[in-house]
Amino acid sequence: MVGGYIGYSPSSTVEFAEAIEVSSIPAVRFADGAIAVSSAPATAVTTTFPASTGVTGGGTESGAQRVTIANNSTGVLSIDDGGGTLTVDGTVTAGIQPSTSYLSHVYIDLDSNGDNPATNTEVVAAPGSGNQLVIYGIQGSFVAAGASDFGNWFLSDGNTSAATTLWTGRTQGVTPSQFSISFPFGLALTANTALKVTSTEGSGNIYINAVVYYQSVST
Repeated sequence: MVGGYIGYSPSSTVEFAEAIEVSSIPAVRFADGAIAVSSAPATAVTTTFPASTGVTGGGTESGAQRVTIANNSTGVLSIDDGGGTLTVDGTVTAGIQPSTSYLSHVYIDLDSNGDNPATNTEVVAAPGSGNQLVIYGIQGSFVAAGASDFGNWFLSDGNTSAATTLWTGRTQGVTPSQFSISFPFGLALTANTALKVTSTEGSGNIYINAVVYYQSVST
């Protein structure tokens, strides 16, 4: 190759030409007609791109250029809205971003004789109008005093009922029951409602130690 240049003409096409050493090149035309290459006088080759490959603003879908990004691409895709509103057709799925605020926690200590049974004992107070508690995890253990002793306990959205119970556990015997549960997306209570604990004893005493991790968020 002895030289080359790229020229732009303010028409509907962009032309590229290169001077090469051979005296002629056979005409080449792609079957779909998108790119046509033909021999030029003397030693020049001209490549013509239809105007539809470079639609700017207001172009129809049929005339727009489409770009496919490979699933192993390492490049960068830049999208410019031209100072206007950028819209996306269809559904956009975004990855979960870590929270910038830390969780709070509360310790539940019902491990002495007489602590159980408990009925709708407030664990975390109602957060106030326009806010709600969201639970992200519970961990702890509970055990009964004797081999035949048993009991249950419940965390509830306000006063305990079948509809408001958020978590429940049961133990029997003298071997401690360990538990650790997380809620990655959060378990939301009703707005401005306290988190409460209730426990029952079937026979003898049960003992509970637990920690609840939560946040108070704006509704």
